[in-house]
Amino acid sequence: MDTLPHVSWLTLCAPILAYAAYQSALLVISYVWSPLRYIPGPPRKYWLTGSFEKGVWEPDAIELQEKWVQKYGHVFKYGAFWNMTNITVTDLKAINHIFTHGNEFPKPMGLRHLLGDLLGTGLLFVEGSQHRQQRKIMNPAFGLPQIRKFTDLFIDKSIEFRDALLSDIHHSDAVRPDGKLRIDAYFWLNKVTLDIIGLAGFNYAFNAIPQDKPNALVEGFRASMEIDPFSLSTLLPIVFPPSRYFPMERNRQMARTLKVINTIGTKLIAEKKAEILAITETDAKGGVEKRNIQGHDLLSLLMKANMASDIPDNQRMSDADILSQVPTFLIAGHETTSTSLAWTLFALSAHPAVRARLNAELRAHPSDTPSMDELAALPYLDKVAREVLRLYCPVNNTERAPLADTTVPLEKPFIGTDGLPRHEFPVPKGQSVLIPIRLLNRSKELWGADAHEFNPDRWDSIPDKVQEIPSIFSHLLTFIAGAHACIGYRFSIIEMKAILFTFVRAFDFELAVSPEEIIRKTMIVARPVVESESDFGHQLPILIWPAKVE
Repeated sequence: MDTLPHVSWLTLCAPILAYAAYQSALLVISYVWSPLRYIPGPPRKYWLTGSFEKGVWEPDAIELQEKWVQKYGHVFKYGAFWNMTNITVTDLKAINHIFTHGNEFPKPMGLRHLLGDLLGTGLLFVEGSQHRQQRKIMNPAFGLPQIRKFTDLFIDKSIEFRDALLSDIHHSDAVRPDGKLRIDAYFWLNKVTLDIIGLAGFNYAFNAIPQDKPNALVEGFRASMEIDPFSLSTLLPIVFPPSRYFPMERNRQMARTLKVINTIGTKLIAEKKAEILAITETDAKGGVEKRNIQGHDLLSLLMKANMASDIPDNQRMSDADILSQVPTFLIAGHETTSTSLAWTLFALSAHPAVRARLNAELRAHPSDTPSMDELAALPYLDKVAREVLRLYCPVNNTERAPLADTTVPLEKPFIGTDGLPRHEFPVPKGQSVLIPIRLLNRSKELWGADAHEFNPDRWDSIPDKVQEIPSIFSHLLTFIAGAHACIGYRFSIIEMKAILFTFVRAFDFELAVSPEEIIRKTMIVARPVVESESDFGHQLPILIWPAKVE
């Protein structure tokens, strides 16, 4: 249980109760005077969980929210934690409007601080002109030519992952009499994706794959992600944001992890600068030429772009800005991909026919080391990856809050609580608007009656309406859209395909528990959990054995 040592409970509770009273007053006002009063929605049941049942974590209550869409329409309000009012919108015209007016709709401060505590104050934290500046400098590092260069690394690390598992099968005492070995696929996938982002991002070797080599950063990541959504340290910052600075265990753990990351990042940046100074050649204007900076990792590419002679000094990123990208790259760059891969293995295990077709395609490939173009040319692998990113997107929702009072236009009007049709809805300054990524990715209205089913063949002919979804990849909202769309989506997709290619060619596998026992638990990223073993944290237990290739 989280503790607050050396802090007077009276000192602690007074500001919390005052803030709670303030939120309660806002709630009462919203019933009477708020412009949101005409937006329909479910009743509020409890002060703590709002419109949700006690013990239900909002991001994982997708079936309930799907019922709300059917009952209340494409815009509805509901009581979130501590009965704070949230708006959910599934109207595509409204979502397009919000994404195309990104400067007017930044992330709400609560979400920014949640991301900042975990990922640092990098690209996912900053907004406005600072975000545009960083994005402009960083974009070249995530272009297709650079991802092409990373593909060999993706494959090499995937083969190291494969060989480590084969070694365990051949030498572990845990192998069953039938030759099958139980592993936690989520744990292993987290290791290989961390190794990849370490080398691709910073030319830094974490060596996470060998299990006999403890790594403080690996353990720090795991501890930071194993957060109980109903713990005091998780819930308190939602009610009272300054509690982010209270000496609770979760805050201390995140601070420890970020400290390790920043220590590594500072060392890497210093080494890179020393390398530049050692070999610097200057152009006619006395600036550092891009060719002076060696390396193809993301940090080198970022520094090359940032030090280009055609960038005005007032648009360059500071050392602190560059350092702030390190935890963002490391955590966001491996956690989402490893989670997507874990759900891929879950889906393939639960659908033997799909697994057999993918086996046939990948095992027919003549080489263990495909190029990026060869990976992209495997049609069924591509359909499986798209379908996983649709049905099992790692991030359930995103939120936006306008900087000023505004209205958002709608494609389809809703009927207000006063019985009148509304063709737009008001959004007061700072009001959180939730865009439900997973809800839209599995909407039967958009994707058809089988939208909740895992069916890679749907990508042979997707519905016309789906093409209206704002997206940077395959009409999916998974990577969001607009100015804040995921900068590393190409990196993630090719990495995902490379690891899956290598694993499926080498192993046959099945779930070690029934599919019904695997549930989603979300803390920013939605990871698999065995319901009957929830105390063990996130995991995906599977049985693996060497593939028999005919």
